[in-house]
Amino acid sequence: MSTATRRLIAPAVVTALAVPTIAAAAVPPPPKPPVTLPSAVDVSMPYEGQGFCELVTRPGVADFARTVSTHYSRTDYHTVRTCLGDVSEHYDGRALDWMLSAYDPKDKAIADSVTKWLTQPVNGVYGANARRLGIMYIIWNGKTWKSYRNPETWTTYTGAVPHTDHIHFSFAWDGACKRTSWWTGKALTTVSMAKCGSSNGPLVSVETEFTQYKDTLLMLGSKGDAVVLAQQNLGVPADGDFGPITRSAVINFQKKWKLDVTGRVNKGVWNQMERLQYPLIKYRSTTVLRKGMSGGQAIKDAQRALRITQDGIFGSGMEAAVKRIQGKYRLAQTGVIRPLTWAALDEELRSRMRQAEFDAGIDKAAAEVLLSAIR
Repeated sequence: MSTATRRLIAPAVVTALAVPTIAAAAVPPPPKPPVTLPSAVDVSMPYEGQGFCELVTRPGVADFARTVSTHYSRTDYHTVRTCLGDVSEHYDGRALDWMLSAYDPKDKAIADSVTKWLTQPVNGVYGANARRLGIMYIIWNGKTWKSYRNPETWTTYTGAVPHTDHIHFSFAWDGACKRTSWWTGKALTTVSMAKCGSSNGPLVSVETEFTQYKDTLLMLGSKGDAVVLAQQNLGVPADGDFGPITRSAVINFQKKWKLDVTGRVNKGVWNQMERLQYPLIKYRSTTVLRKGMSGGQAIKDAQRALRITQDGIFGSGMEAAVKRIQGKYRLAQTGVIRPLTWAALDEELRSRMRQAEFDAGIDKAAAEVLLSAIR
């Protein structure tokens, strides 16, 4: 949020804390913390404005974004943003825009549930969960909540952007650097503005869950994790026991994809399963894309994953979109598509399939039809 926008907030207009109203749509319970939380709650975070430009998503922001987006099957979010002349925590990696629409009943139900979970009182402490995460303020659907000013209330937000298409979260440095109790299990009693780096590494890998099993041959009688993975991709009960039902599913899979029909899961079957789950994997070891290139299916496929016009031209707009995705997945923001960025683009496609499954309640076969369309 910019300084100019922040000045437009009307502090006099106050609403009850639980201003979001949860819709009737079923919403999962809040995510569980990765550690046991202490009974004490972290000190309230003061306002710590952005003072320098560094387009690095901080680890607390990245991990919170990944937690909620995966937990609620809403995987479209943005963190860093090109620095301009105003003040915004997007410019130093401490802000998250989670794309949820106030006009979509399912999105709104999720957003209202999350904002209530973060800001409602726990044992008399308002905003307890937001404090455990080191969140400074939240903006959603025309309202704003601040940890540092009247945390028992939401106030009317009168900035230029009403935030009806996303929730904005700004983190203090303690939250952005994962020094708060949600991550450590120990409540902070003092505030630190010490900076931190991006994280412990990229959120994607050139390897997939199939990589370690490429040389594993499965047949009747096989048991274990490799069998579970195969069964999950064959649409049969994943009990880890390769029996007649699994063998029949393997045969049908081999026939469908014109593979040698053996009834066994061999490298050809593993590779085909991987291609279905990662439609861009064919480019990872063969194709590098950068600004100035044009023509070819690879650019159009990348543009499809980026959700931009599929004109086959790698221009400035595409370069900016690539950098945004690289920032989201903790990659160097070069604007050049290499193996790890292809992996990130694959994850973008896969996340859309998972969200469609969640929204429509469709089965895996129907989801595969959707993924084919996305490809």
